[in-house]
Amino acid sequence: MTLDITQFYQTFFDEADELLAQMEQLLLNLNVAQPDPEDLAAIFRAAHSIKGGAATFGFTALTETTHILESLLDRARNNELVLRKDMIDTFLE
Repeated sequence: MTLDITQFYQTFFDEADELLAQMEQLLLNLNVAQPDPEDLAAIFRAAHSIKGGAATFGFTALTETTHILESLLDRARNNELVLRKDMIDTFLE
């Protein structure tokens, strides 16, 4: 018997919607000059969760896009990348 994972799509979409709303709020309130490490970590975790779910369901474009975002956020939270407002604006698109 094969498991039909399409039955779980809506759960993924609902969770991704919640995570995107959290990310959006955190990004809109982020102090780009001095980002709060906890906020960066929360944004990273949301992107990571979306990426994992997208990969599970074979949503390749979403997986690749969130992987790029996740990589940039990881560099920012490790002080390897200085965030700029235009970057945040792009993240929000």
